[in-house]
Amino acid sequence: MKTTNGERAGERLVQSRRSFIKAAGAAALGMAALGAAGCAAQNPQNDKAASANEIAWDEECDVLVVGAGAAGLATALTVATEGGGAKTLLLEKGSSELGNGNSIFSSGVIFTGDDSGRLFEYLKELRGGFTGTPDAILKAFADEMIHHREWLNGLGATDEQLIDYPSKAAEWSELPHADATSAIYFNKEDPDGMTHVVKFLDAALADHADTVTRLTEAPLTALVQDPETKQVLGGVYEHRSKSVYVKATKGVVMTCGGFENDDVMKQDYLSYPKSHPAAGLCNTGDGHRICGKLGADMWHMNSFAGGWNNAVKLDGSEMAPYRMLKKNQGISVGTNGRRYYMDWDGSTMYKDWAGTDLSLNYGCRHGHQNFGGDWASLPQPSVSWFVFDSNGLAKNAYLGKYASTNTLMTQTQTTQDKFDVDPAEDGYGYKADTIEDLAGQMGVPVDELVKTIAIWNDGCAKGEDDRFYRPADTLVPIDTPPYYAVKCLPEVLNTDGGPRRNEKGQIVDLDGEPIPRLYSAGEFGSVWCDKYQGAGNISECLAFGRIAARNVLGESAQ
Repeated sequence: MKTTNGERAGERLVQSRRSFIKAAGAAALGMAALGAAGCAAQNPQNDKAASANEIAWDEECDVLVVGAGAAGLATALTVATEGGGAKTLLLEKGSSELGNGNSIFSSGVIFTGDDSGRLFEYLKELRGGFTGTPDAILKAFADEMIHHREWLNGLGATDEQLIDYPSKAAEWSELPHADATSAIYFNKEDPDGMTHVVKFLDAALADHADTVTRLTEAPLTALVQDPETKQVLGGVYEHRSKSVYVKATKGVVMTCGGFENDDVMKQDYLSYPKSHPAAGLCNTGDGHRICGKLGADMWHMNSFAGGWNNAVKLDGSEMAPYRMLKKNQGISVGTNGRRYYMDWDGSTMYKDWAGTDLSLNYGCRHGHQNFGGDWASLPQPSVSWFVFDSNGLAKNAYLGKYASTNTLMTQTQTTQDKFDVDPAEDGYGYKADTIEDLAGQMGVPVDELVKTIAIWNDGCAKGEDDRFYRPADTLVPIDTPPYYAVKCLPEVLNTDGGPRRNEKGQIVDLDGEPIPRLYSAGEFGSVWCDKYQGAGNISECLAFGRIAARNVLGESAQ
C-alpha cells in the first residue's frame, strides 16, 4: 500500500515523541499503535507513551541480560551467585537456552594462565600497533582470566570434568610472552554430559531459577533511555507477538554477539560482497543498531575470525559443511584463473613456532595469514575455485558427506581415506578430462588457467612456490585427469566488532564517556583487534561477563 506524505509526517511525529525508545531501526517504531518492534504493546498505554515517565512497565528486574551464549550465561550466573538476591532477566533471541550465536558451536576451550602480568604483556603483543585498545582493558582481561578455573570449580565443576588442554596453548608462540598461556576445557567424555562450557553454565544456572528468569524467542527490540540523564532505564523485547517493557533498576548487559549473519554489515565492515556464516544464525547486528542509537562508539568492526574459502553449490543453494575441503591437495584461483594468495588454509595456530621469525612463517591462524610479513584477514573475492586432480581427490581434497572426518589437526595432513565422493555429482563443482575443458565450465579465461597450472606444476617439480611461498610439503602437482574445480565463497566464523567498552565493561559514547547503566561482554564489541588468540573469545565471554555483572551490581537501584 502506498504511504502518503501525511502518514510519513505522522510517523516522524510519533518517533520524535518516543525518542526515548532506542530501537534497532527507525522503521521499528512505526505508528503509535505498533509498539517498539512492530508488535502491539502488552500494555496499550505504552503505545501512547510520549516520555519515559509515562511508561507503564510490564515487568521489573535488577539486571537485564541480552543474549544467552557464554557471555550471557556467565553474566547471569555472576549476578545470581554474587548479587545478594538480585533479580535477572536473561533474554535469548533464538529457541535454544544454550544460545543461538557462536558459543555452543565453538570448541569450548578456554584461554587462561597463571601469571596475569605476563598474560597482559602477551595481550599487548597480540594488539600490536593498534593504539585504539587501551592497556586498561587488556589488563582487566588478564587480571580476570586467571580466575576461570577457580570460578568454574566454585560453580561445581570437578577436576574430572574440567581438564587441561593437551597441546600447546599459544596460537602465536613466536611472541615473547606466549609461554604465559594455557587452556582448559570440559572433558568430551564426561558421563554427565558436561562436555562443553556452555552446557555446564546452562546446568549451573538451572539452580538459580528463583532469581533468574530465562526466556527464549524473546529478542530485544529497543532500549529505553532517559533523554536528560542518558541513563538506560530498561528495554523492550518481543515475546508471543507482544512488545514487553521491562524496567532494569540497576542496568542492562548486552551479550548478543556479532553480525556474521547480517550481509550488509559484512559488506560495510569486512568488504565481503558475499560470505557465509559458519556457526550460529541469530547474530544479525540488532544490538549494534540499538546501541548506535544511544550514541555508542564502535570499535574493531573489521576484526573477525575466518575469511577462508569453503565450497558452495554451483546454484548457490547450499554451503558445504565446515572443513569439507583439504586445501593442501590443490590450489585456489579467482575468476581470472590466477592464484592470488598462498591458497592453503591449513591451520598452524598451535604449531610450536617459538624462536622463529613470525614474518616468515605460514599457514592460517583463525583466518589470519602472512601478508607481506604481517598477519591479516585477507580480502577474498566473491567467487573463487578450488582446483585439484584425481590424485587430490584420492587424498581427500573434497570430502563431501564425510566432512566431519576432517579435524583441526588432520586438515594440515595428507590423508587417503577411500571415500566415494564426486563434487560434480554433488553439485559443488565441475569435472573434466582437460584443463581447457575445466576452464570453459568454470567460465574463467582458458589461457590463464592453463598457464597457472603449468607454473604451479613447475614449482611442485622444483619443490618451491616462488609466487606465494607455500610450504613445500603442500606442493602437489595437478597433472592427472580427471580434473576438478569446486566453487567457493568466503566463510566467516565470528565477528568481534561492536560498541566500545571500558575496563569495567561499560559501553562508552563517542566522547569516551560511559553510557549510564549500559554494559557489554563477549563478542559484542570484543577486545580483539589485531591477532586473535585461539579460545580467547570464550575466555573473554567469561571474564567480561563477570566484570560487567560485578559493576552493574554496584549501580544504585532507581
